[in-house]
Amino acid sequence: MHLTSLIIVSLSLITAVSPVVGQDISGVVLPFREVKVSSPVQSFITELKVREGARVKKGDLLAQLYVRREALEMERYEAALEKRKFENEGAKNLFADQLISEDEALASEIELRLARLQFKIAEEAVRLRQIRAPISGVVVERHYEAGEMVTVGEPLFKLVDISSVFVQVYVSMETARTLREGTTVRLSFPELGEDGPELQGTVDFVDPQVDPASGLLKVKVLASNEERMVKPGLRAQLQVGPDE
Repeated sequence: MHLTSLIIVSLSLITAVSPVVGQDISGVVLPFREVKVSSPVQSFITELKVREGARVKKGDLLAQLYVRREALEMERYEAALEKRKFENEGAKNLFADQLISEDEALASEIELRLARLQFKIAEEAVRLRQIRAPISGVVVERHYEAGEMVTVGEPLFKLVDISSVFVQVYVSMETARTLREGTTVRLSFPELGEDGPELQGTVDFVDPQVDPASGLLKVKVLASNEERMVKPGLRAQLQVGPDE
C-alpha cells in the first residue's frame, strides 16, 4: 500500500513540473546577458558617469579612475616618439646620400619602433583606467562612490541586457522531445495580467544532461523583448502546441 501511494505521488509531481504537449510549462525569465564590470587595475575613482537604472551602450564610459600620472607618461612618450620620427627621417636621408652606414640607419629604425611600443604601452595604461560598458544594457548595481579605492577584479557595476530574454524551464524527457532546438513556442507572463505581452520564442538550448535527482532536463527559450516590458525574475508560461 505504501509503495503504491509513493509511486502515485511521484508520478503526480513529475506531471506537475513537466506537462504533456498542449499544456503550459512554468518557467522563469532570465536576462539575455548579465555582466559584472570590474577594474583591471588598482586605483581610486575620480568620477562616476552613471547611476543605477541608467541605460548604456557598449563602449560608454562608466567610471574614470585616477589617471594623471599615466596621462603625463603618455605625453612624455608621445614627445619622444615625435623626436624619434624626426631623427629617423634624417637618418634615411643621410643613408640615401651615403653619409652613414646601413647599420646606423637600421639602428635608427629600431629606435623608432621601440619609441612606438613605449607610446602604445603608455596609451594602454591610460585606457585601462577608463571603465567602459562591455555590453549595451541597464546598470542595475553600482558598488562604489567617487573617491573610493577599487582593487583588481572587484565588481564596480552590474549590467543586464533585456533587449531579449531567456525563459528557463525544466521538463521531462517526454516533453523535451517536443522542444528540440529551433522549435517555436508561445510565451505568456501571468504577473503582467491579461493585457500583458505575449512573446514568440525559439528553443535555444536543451541540456544534454538529465538531472539525476529529478529526472528533468533544463531547456532555455530565447525571445525578443524590444519593448523591455518583460523583466527578469517574472514567472512565464510556455505553451507547447500539439503541432510544434
